[in-house]
Amino acid sequence: MKTTDFNELGDLILSESFREFVEGTNPESTRIWNEWIAVHPERKEALETAVNVLKTLMNTRKSEIIVDKNEFLTKLMRFIDEEKPDSARSISFVNSIWFKIAAVSLLVIGLSSLWNVFRNHNIKVRELAYNEIIVPLGEKAQIILSDGSHVWINSASRLRYPVMFGETSRDVTLEGEAFFDVVKEHGKIFVVNTRDVKVNVLGTAFNVKCYPGDEKTQTIVVRGEVKVEDVHGDHKAIIIKPNEMATLQNRTMPDQSASHLNPITVRKVDPESLVSWKDQLLVFNGESFEDLAIKMERWFNVRIKIDDMELKTERYSGKFVHNETVYQVLEAIKITTPIIYKVEKDTIIISKIQRKK
Repeated sequence: MKTTDFNELGDLILSESFREFVEGTNPESTRIWNEWIAVHPERKEALETAVNVLKTLMNTRKSEIIVDKNEFLTKLMRFIDEEKPDSARSISFVNSIWFKIAAVSLLVIGLSSLWNVFRNHNIKVRELAYNEIIVPLGEKAQIILSDGSHVWINSASRLRYPVMFGETSRDVTLEGEAFFDVVKEHGKIFVVNTRDVKVNVLGTAFNVKCYPGDEKTQTIVVRGEVKVEDVHGDHKAIIIKPNEMATLQNRTMPDQSASHLNPITVRKVDPESLVSWKDQLLVFNGESFEDLAIKMERWFNVRIKIDDMELKTERYSGKFVHNETVYQVLEAIKITTPIIYKVEKDTIIISKIQRKK
């Protein structure tokens, strides 16, 4: 069944590609249904209902139990009919597949007694299905989430997100760097979880940078407002607005005392230059040569060693497009900065030219 072919929830539940989408077992099915969700936001509620029902009907492992689906659905409906008061029963309700499925979904969430039916039949309800995108060095990726939010993911990054968001929250987990353009949904906060901070938004555009090897986590707002929280609880949450960046020094030791941690700091920045990576532009704006080297390693998937302590603190500004090679960038840097470089095995070694006195 194609995504455009279904008219009722029953069609969805019987679709193999939709089952793969809910289970997160087929990237192609995930891509197809994410695209469908983005194009048909008005049918999102129906889709979420189908997801809940399908999770109810699926077994965690086929080897655990063999059961006829029609028989099991009949038992569920009989249970529902017994739980309802007589006044609530009606022929139209019982005969409507839409309302039967919706009732099953609601009971799974709200009635502990239905869980006993599942337990007696050795059936388990799966937890929310997640996808994970791992972007290697030298590459970038984009994705449209189930709510229509657009995410650009930088190289050497990892994003974990649910196939379908829940009813009250939209949580994702990031390691690395990503730019989020979040669709606003009333009452549903969008949360980016990282190792050291939690970023809470409703509808906005912002960038989060939280690589494991970096000394700090940075959040930059392009549009709207975001709240940045220290997940360790050592500092108060900070609200940042457009053209502002919040920075938190990452913990170096698990038992580091809160009194020795720097607070979250906020300063004015030029967001365009700092998030230009999503537009395939490599931009340096007064950055230290050490930070420049780290950015180039991720961008070009190379290893760079700076063989001069003084050179690490030199500042450099420049802009390059993605189709330039690392050597073309180094040659451009040489025009304004006195450096030389050589390649040994898989490492580029950069040194500062010592001027003659």
